[in-house]
Amino acid sequence: MERCIPRETLSRYMDGETSPASAERVRRHVDACPLCARALEELRSVDAAVRREMAPQAVPDLAGRVAGDLEARGALLGARIAAGKRRLFGDRAPIGRVAGVVAAAASIVILSFVGLDSLNRRAWERRTEPVLADARRVLVRLVLMDPEEHQQALGRARALARELALAERLAAVRADADAGRAADLGDLARAFAGLAGEDDLAPDLVAQLERGDLLHRTDRLRDSLSLAR
Repeated sequence: MERCIPRETLSRYMDGETSPASAERVRRHVDACPLCARALEELRSVDAAVRREMAPQAVPDLAGRVAGDLEARGALLGARIAAGKRRLFGDRAPIGRVAGVVAAAASIVILSFVGLDSLNRRAWERRTEPVLADARRVLVRLVLMDPEEHQQALGRARALARELALAERLAAVRADADAGRAADLGDLARAFAGLAGEDDLAPDLVAQLERGDLLHRTDRLRDSLSLAR
């Protein structure tokens, strides 16, 4: 009886990497040899398991669960591939195929983390936009205030700033902001802390309110949000 087909040759046959003549020879042998037929079936089972592990997964809502799940899947996939190849090929695994599968798995994990970063950014923007909208409601009342209504307008703005807890809310979204926005959000949080306080306002803060400096900064931040586009 013809000698059994080497597993490396069976792997190339399964992947369509053999010549037509060699493929026909392997096919005829596998049809007549139970041992080689079983070996080929094992190879196909490993490939099917790898493909199932690499199938796109639904992304959970919570960022922490996404990160943990992706890390676990990446580690599990690498371990299963390595174990399956060692079981079938010993130390003579087809390096090119293993490297290609592992690289594909790594790409899926990397791309999923990129998606995670986008989800985190969008979630932050959804939390930040209403805070900036409320800040604008207060600031727009104070631009170029009529001198005759200065104290009344300022009093109403200070009461609204306290009611909306703008200093605290701005500080909260600043904590998760990128470096480019954190400075502006910090300045706004400090300005609203002064506006909501009981002490007299510093002349510099009053000037910024009246000139619209803080309103302009708030509008610039809102325009930078992708939700607004």
